[in-house]
Amino acid sequence: MKRTVFLAALLATTAGAYAQSPINWPQDINWQIDTGFDYSSGKYGGTEATDVLSVPVDLRLQMDRFRLEATMSYLDVKGPGVVAGGVVVGGTGPVTTRSGLGDLNVGAAFLLNKDGDAPAIELEGIVKVPTAGSGLGTGQYDYLAQVNLYHSFTPRFMLFGSAGYQWLTSFPTVALESGLIATGGANFKTSDDTSIGFTASYHQQYYAGLGDVYALSPYVLWNVVPNWRVTAYGTFGLSKASPDYGAGLRLIFYR
Repeated sequence: MKRTVFLAALLATTAGAYAQSPINWPQDINWQIDTGFDYSSGKYGGTEATDVLSVPVDLRLQMDRFRLEATMSYLDVKGPGVVAGGVVVGGTGPVTTRSGLGDLNVGAAFLLNKDGDAPAIELEGIVKVPTAGSGLGTGQYDYLAQVNLYHSFTPRFMLFGSAGYQWLTSFPTVALESGLIATGGANFKTSDDTSIGFTASYHQQYYAGLGDVYALSPYVLWNVVPNWRVTAYGTFGLSKASPDYGAGLRLIFYR
């Protein structure tokens, strides 16, 4: 969920700029690195809340229409729930605390159509590599394929969205369900250096009896100084499978 919110905000504010600037490989590559934190809290059908604090490092390379990305996080989890493939399954057992490196996510995307008279269309695939320690992941590979779209109606207003499918692999103690995912949102540039927006997120039921995920996430992004951005967001869950609330912050360096 946190990754979806953050990438939707970045797609709305940076992908368009990348797509408008032709790159002559290999002399010019647009790239960015960012870090910060994500925090969420929710019961997810369990008896007690599970709190998840993540400190990620994200790296992205944009080469004309082609993008590569990788994310690794340090996790601190408190509660009875199980962190599984980017989602949380609530628990009824004792509250425990565990921390360590999370799973590695690697992905690639290709821009089929640049934003112009028609919306931009991008195909994206992501693989979750099970690098997390005990209690911080499933120990299984997961996969995501999706289509991203965005369109600037004016120099200051953009709509964006995505639709895809996530394959979650069950593990001995939890039977996970694969399913559809989708996002939609709007981005508005209040000035040359500031943008605000929101993302609505959906995830089909990933655990029996938990129901679908619905969440709403407003965000703000500042171009602080040349080559540096800061973005912050909040998350409000709208279903039992969603976090009750969450927040995050990123410091972004880009070239």
